[in-house]
Amino acid sequence: MVSKCSNNFFFRFFLHMSKKSSTFAGCFVRAHGCAHLQSRVFIKETTNVPDRMNWRQYILLIALLCAMPLFAQKNAPAKKEKPFTVVIDAGHGGHDPGALGKITQEKKLNLDVSLLLGRMIEEEFPDVRVCYTRKTDVFLTLQERADFVNKNGADIFICIHTNASESRDAVGAETFVLGIDKMASNLNVAMRENAVMLLEDNYETTYQGFDPNSIESYIMFELMQDQYFDQSLQFATLVQQQFSGNLKRADRGVRQAGFWVLHKSACPSVLVEMGFISNTEEEIYLASIAGKEQVATALYNAFVTYKNQIDKKNDLRAVPKQLKQFKQPSKSQPEEKSEEKAEVNTELKDSVVVISVDTITAKADTTRVAPPAAKTQKPVSAPAKVSKPVYRVQIFASSRVLKAGDASFKGLKNCKYTRDGNFYKYTYGECADYVKAVELQKQIKAKFPDCFVVAFIDGKQIPVKEARKM
Repeated sequence: MVSKCSNNFFFRFFLHMSKKSSTFAGCFVRAHGCAHLQSRVFIKETTNVPDRMNWRQYILLIALLCAMPLFAQKNAPAKKEKPFTVVIDAGHGGHDPGALGKITQEKKLNLDVSLLLGRMIEEEFPDVRVCYTRKTDVFLTLQERADFVNKNGADIFICIHTNASESRDAVGAETFVLGIDKMASNLNVAMRENAVMLLEDNYETTYQGFDPNSIESYIMFELMQDQYFDQSLQFATLVQQQFSGNLKRADRGVRQAGFWVLHKSACPSVLVEMGFISNTEEEIYLASIAGKEQVATALYNAFVTYKNQIDKKNDLRAVPKQLKQFKQPSKSQPEEKSEEKAEVNTELKDSVVVISVDTITAKADTTRVAPPAAKTQKPVSAPAKVSKPVYRVQIFASSRVLKAGDASFKGLKNCKYTRDGNFYKYTYGECADYVKAVELQKQIKAKFPDCFVVAFIDGKQIPVKEARKM
């Protein structure tokens, strides 16, 4: 009896609603594009209580109406995933030649290597989107370059430059990430690259009062909380490993400096200084076809390794790409054409000294035969101790060691650091359980929005994913 009264109540309620707004169920049906379901079999404009069969049909209609959005969502076209995007920036251009050498200009070297690198990535990574800030000899402001990076949603930004120094003996390649370092050499590089903004009209307004020639302007970069710092450092380290390891170039290391174009780019970013155009031998190398191909290959191999690591971290089942072999320059290697080259080459030719080193092979002494060693019983070793990972929360990285109680810690105590190249990564807390580490991260996220959980085992940092499997 109660059940019957309850059914009558709900039916009269829906019937009442249908009278108030035309046909209640009809509105739902029309809203879903199924007007053909409007039938008196399902809904009657009457005050009589429907028979048992019509009531079941009415309930079926309501169930169908509720389920229709689910069917529509299931049949909706799948959202296309954003492709991995790399932006390559050839520094300088147009009326800004950059550093000047005896046989070439920085803007040309930057562009040639950028186009070579981009072509290598496009050929081997059809699913990667490659964008160029410039493909021709045109001038772009620093802000336009950064805006281009953000507009294209870059996943990695590679800014390519060529170094210069008052000292003709300065040699080697170096890679910069965003930050500030007390070293005068790093500051000088940043000042020189940022000085291009002085060529723009009304640059004071565009760059919010930033003066590239004022040391005070660079204070803003000190201890900057860059959420992409770790990934930028990761890629920069891979670049230097290629330069110093495979190319045997003089390694000036990974450095930190305040580059405006990196500061305004919302993604992992590096600025590569390929070598010194002010050094005669390095200029000849960078201006040659073989030199450009080797530098581009080094950058490509760094990108391949970085992309493989990112795919593995994100559980993407992509087949890891192989590194390219470096092409060795042939004796008949054609060099870059230049109007000044004919008269300059005669001076440079005598300045290159080639030294050949004979390899001395030690002859093995086969006349003496050592007696067989006596068999000794191996001591029974104790079972190896199994190490367990610990989790900490990384809060920021600095180019120098900070004192306890420094304002940068924002009241957090007992913070630790680990050294990674020229940088010090500071972490807070230590948990044996990953879930507890995540809770700790949430507690301090208000102070350090970009903090994240890292894992260590025996004092060495390992991927969190790997630690959780142990």
